[in-house]
Amino acid sequence: MPINIDDDPSEDACVPSKHEKKVDSSCGLWVSRTGNDGNAGTSGAPLKTISKALELVWSRGKRVYVCAEEFDEPLLVPGEHMIFGGLDCRNDWRWIGDKKKTTLTAPEGETPLKFHGGVGVSVIEDIHVIARSIPPTHAGLAGRSSIAANTSGIPVDFNRCILEAGDAAPGARGEASANGPADAGPPGTFGNAACTSATVAGGAPVSNTCGTPDVRSDDSHSGIGGTGRISTGDDGRAGSPGSVTNGGTGETSTTACTPGEAGVDGDDGRPGAGATGFGSLFLDGYTAPLAGNGTPGAPGQGGGGGGGAKGGMGALMCPFASSAGGPGGGSGGAGGCGGLGGNAGGAGGASIALFAGSASVYLTDVVLKTGRGGDGGDGGKGQEGGEGGEGGPGGILGKATGLNSACTGGTGGRGGRGGQGGGGLGGHSIAIAYAVTKPSLKKNVTIELGEAGTGGLGAAPQYNGGDGVAAEIYDIDQHRGQ
Repeated sequence: MPINIDDDPSEDACVPSKHEKKVDSSCGLWVSRTGNDGNAGTSGAPLKTISKALELVWSRGKRVYVCAEEFDEPLLVPGEHMIFGGLDCRNDWRWIGDKKKTTLTAPEGETPLKFHGGVGVSVIEDIHVIARSIPPTHAGLAGRSSIAANTSGIPVDFNRCILEAGDAAPGARGEASANGPADAGPPGTFGNAACTSATVAGGAPVSNTCGTPDVRSDDSHSGIGGTGRISTGDDGRAGSPGSVTNGGTGETSTTACTPGEAGVDGDDGRPGAGATGFGSLFLDGYTAPLAGNGTPGAPGQGGGGGGGAKGGMGALMCPFASSAGGPGGGSGGAGGCGGLGGNAGGAGGASIALFAGSASVYLTDVVLKTGRGGDGGDGGKGQEGGEGGEGGPGGILGKATGLNSACTGGTGGRGGRGGQGGGGLGGHSIAIAYAVTKPSLKKNVTIELGEAGTGGLGAAPQYNGGDGVAAEIYDIDQHRGQ
């Protein structure tokens, strides 16, 4: 049957700081770096890891005794468990926590000490918990936080402990969505030659679907060239998208044809919004609000078709009435594709000594230290829009040198540049972050606070990410939604 904390030996008899000599070996399980996880866990045959002791300790009063050495292992401690550090395992396990503590750390980006499961107050004494700093050069951990201790629903009593969070990682810079500019529009086509029909077709329109033929919103189409007829030339058609009429005029008996006009450049995409707010803390870490990606640029308008020319029959013109149409105008070039939007910058990680989520926490003779919150990543640049295609030439005259040439199509408009991504949120530096219940600072609590990270850059100051929060004690519920 499991032995509870209140069973013999008494609780006071099992607290190392209350005795000059070591406590009774039956109080719990014992851990030393020189031990072995296959041992019985007694003071004479200690275990090697604290995590193994927590796995086995239920039948030994739920108390763990640890040498004043360094242990590199993340712990998940259930409720009603006790860990006593600061013991001199070379001198009969005497308490030396006032001079040297047990050090607990974990790999970069991991929280060394977490509490979850079970019921009742857990007790931690004479432990120096260190969440490692994350170098900015460690790209694989971009935006990760450095959190020393995290309890979700389990009350904890910290005595003579140091909870130290290192520097958090900066957020990743937003990546460009593509290398190089977006796809250019294809050039327009030639108008048909004079004297080939009574009505000579202008150059056929060309399209640019920007790699997404099933999506019409990013397409650009050029205007068809004007038809050449015997007595007049037709106007060229306008390109799309857009409402600007840019087709050239056809030749009449009194006026020459005009070339198609260039398409209007596509609008640039909108910048992404910078990240603001606090984010969410939970047992497995911290999640920041996201910045927005830039939106794609609009495609350029297709160039207008060139005006067609009139024909005629006779000397230096067409030889037969049935095929006396003038040359057709060239079609316009298609507009360039809009550039893709830049990706948002990532949020910087948070440096937090202690997070208490819905749990009562008691601090006595405790030092809380934080490092610097990670800077938010800058938003990625938007992709350049594609160039518009050149307009197609008017149809040739052949031997009909007495006629006028048809007109060329207009150049397609350039695609708009994609919007820049928004700046990522700067990381927080907070000694104690809590929700629901404010921790009790019972006696001799010292706080050494680092700096908050700065927000990443967006397209303009209004699109920058917000700076992080620097606070000794921060009530998450009070600031939720801000």
